[in-house]
Amino acid sequence: MAAVAPAVADDAPHTLNIAPQSVNDALKVLAAETHLQIFSDGEALKGKTTAGLNGVYTAREALQKLLVGTGLSYRFTAENAVAVKAAENGSDATTTMPAVKVVGRYRFDPNSPDNPGYARTNSTTASKTDTPIMQTPMSIKVVPKTVLDDQQAVLFDDAVTRNVSGVQRNFEFGDLYQGFIVRGFSLGANIYRDGLRQHAGYFEPAGMERIEVLKGAAAMLYGRTQPGGLVNYVTKKPRDEAHYSLQQQFGSFDMYRTTVDATGPVNDDKSLLYRLNVAYLSQNSFRDYNENERIYVAPSLTWRISDRTEATIQLEHQHDDYVMDFGIPALGNRPAPLPKGFYVGDEQLRLSSMDSNQIATNLSHRFNDHWKIEHKFNWHQWDHQFNSIFPAGSLNGDNRTINRALTTGPTDRETLATSLDLAGEFETYGLRHKLLIGGDYFHLKTNTYDNHWTYGAIPALDVFEPNNHLIDMNAVNAIPYDFWWKEKDEWYGVYAQDQITLWDKVHFLIGGRYDILSYGTGCCAATSQISDHEDNRLNPRFGIVYQPWQWLSVYGNYVESIGSNNGLTPTNANNKPELGEQYEAGLKTEFFDGRFTSNLAYYHLTKENMLTGVPGLPYRIPIGAARSQGVELDLTGEITDYLSMVGTYAYADARVTKDNGFAPWGLASKQGKRLPNVPEHSGSLWLTYHPDEHLKVGAGMFAQGKRAGDNDNTYDLPGFVRLDAMVSYSWNLSRSKLTTQFNVNNLLDKEYYRGSRASDRTGALPGEPISFIGSVRVDY
Repeated sequence: MAAVAPAVADDAPHTLNIAPQSVNDALKVLAAETHLQIFSDGEALKGKTTAGLNGVYTAREALQKLLVGTGLSYRFTAENAVAVKAAENGSDATTTMPAVKVVGRYRFDPNSPDNPGYARTNSTTASKTDTPIMQTPMSIKVVPKTVLDDQQAVLFDDAVTRNVSGVQRNFEFGDLYQGFIVRGFSLGANIYRDGLRQHAGYFEPAGMERIEVLKGAAAMLYGRTQPGGLVNYVTKKPRDEAHYSLQQQFGSFDMYRTTVDATGPVNDDKSLLYRLNVAYLSQNSFRDYNENERIYVAPSLTWRISDRTEATIQLEHQHDDYVMDFGIPALGNRPAPLPKGFYVGDEQLRLSSMDSNQIATNLSHRFNDHWKIEHKFNWHQWDHQFNSIFPAGSLNGDNRTINRALTTGPTDRETLATSLDLAGEFETYGLRHKLLIGGDYFHLKTNTYDNHWTYGAIPALDVFEPNNHLIDMNAVNAIPYDFWWKEKDEWYGVYAQDQITLWDKVHFLIGGRYDILSYGTGCCAATSQISDHEDNRLNPRFGIVYQPWQWLSVYGNYVESIGSNNGLTPTNANNKPELGEQYEAGLKTEFFDGRFTSNLAYYHLTKENMLTGVPGLPYRIPIGAARSQGVELDLTGEITDYLSMVGTYAYADARVTKDNGFAPWGLASKQGKRLPNVPEHSGSLWLTYHPDEHLKVGAGMFAQGKRAGDNDNTYDLPGFVRLDAMVSYSWNLSRSKLTTQFNVNNLLDKEYYRGSRASDRTGALPGEPISFIGSVRVDY
């Protein structure tokens, strides 16, 4: 693209959000925003479209980006006047953007994967449309890859809990899968990948571009979800510029992790793009007999069928060998005073494995500048081989021995998820509309077969003098299979949503969804069959944003939700779905040209048909209802050109408000009890200082108050404050960049507990002691 400018031009930065549209219309928007006089040849602009832009740019940078690939050139004719015309034959016009030297501040599209800042201004998770967060009447927090890199987040759950207010890790049976508690309520095993639901597993961060956490009930767009919110990770996609990255990490407890990220065009016209992400992890632990090995491979291919149509296919394989961790039992009103490495199992029977395979596709077509249709599909197969000893109840009456039970055998899970969305923008009587009409389908099938869930066959363990070498494998193999489990969860949903803008300052969101649900569970014999049950439900969602100034939004919302398959009662009856309702109000701000954002929210959330586990049995019982209310604050972005931060604070009052009474099953009344693993106060702060493009130093703290360790509130996990730090240095080597980094976690070696199993007193999981992670990364 040719560009000749006078000595003086508009170098002031502007916060711009110009949608994909015709070049003619885009230049009109640019002229209005920057006060440039733009003269153009109407014939040359006919039929030309632009991909738009969103971010902080000078007028010249915005022109360069808008005209990329259009065959048009521009020339400044005066300080605030520019002429746009067709590039002349033989000129030096190109279809690539000239390099922009960054001086003092970042000049990146804030939502670009290349943006080294922490703030992001747009999210698709909250509305399934590309809507600025400031115009979205929901609490949404985006954790970009930059934050994951700075903190060297090897675990997906660490990246979420350290950087999002009001979110805790949820620990279930043996820490079997990564789950979260949002606004006081467990999300179960449900994580979303590119907007489609996954069920159970451990998820590798090497394939993630960013993580988006939506607070509050999201059933209107996503079907059966828990009322606290949802966690959605956005995967890395093929790009049209070649980039290669190789990283080697090493750390405490014999941790070695290698990652590869390669992307670029396959052919000259860049219509075919590829990406390959690979990760290998080998790691021991401060926990005795605990180790983990992971292999992750994720190739993807994008075909740009035309300038309006694009298709992407992604494959993913992940294999994990790991040890189920049941933590430390409670003694009195605290976790027992045992070494951090305490292990309740046996050395002979400890290695479990998981295999995960996925196929995901995305096909999108833009009819014109205002209407788009998109289809998503995901198939996920998850196979698990259990091999473990687990605690069969609390400590015995002697307060030193604990009974144990056996679990072995396979579980196969398969999910199919798909959605079809039509989105468009139009105006009626001065109102701007962003309309979404869509439907989705989800199917989950679980089959646990030829398993042991055996009590009485494993010797008890003295927790103060543990002997982890008591198992006779010949005796174990001779035990007959005694456990089978089948589960089904299926729905069809249709939904419609309209985002209406009035006077450029008021934004309404109105939506509704109708679901046809089918679910059931079968247990516990080989001949058990699933008994289907059906529910139909309408879930509404309403929201409003008032934006008096560009930097401030005031918002509120009302949403409802319906939960997932809730398993069986001890009488083999299916539990009714959990129902949620939320009221929320808050403030959002954007300062420093959108580089620093904040969200302050108050919420009141209720949940009916709430369930609790039956100690020692694979059943759940509806205890009644619960309420969670509180305040959350998130601060993210660049305070200055050289100082970045992520700050969070949450106050949560989460309690059981109704107890149905199930004394026959050994369950005491939970009326007024706090919800487990939910601190009343929690917060975090992460700061990095980067005086130039080479050096970066950072430090942070992560704090949680006292938490109830179980549903009955019989013991507590003590509060804690953990300190972390990092330093990195980069060298530019010709066309390559070499980065070395060193992180220290739990700098003061604080003893703390990450969380606990809520259904009983058997498992408080210790946090990691002081540890380090070093890395060397080459990008080129």
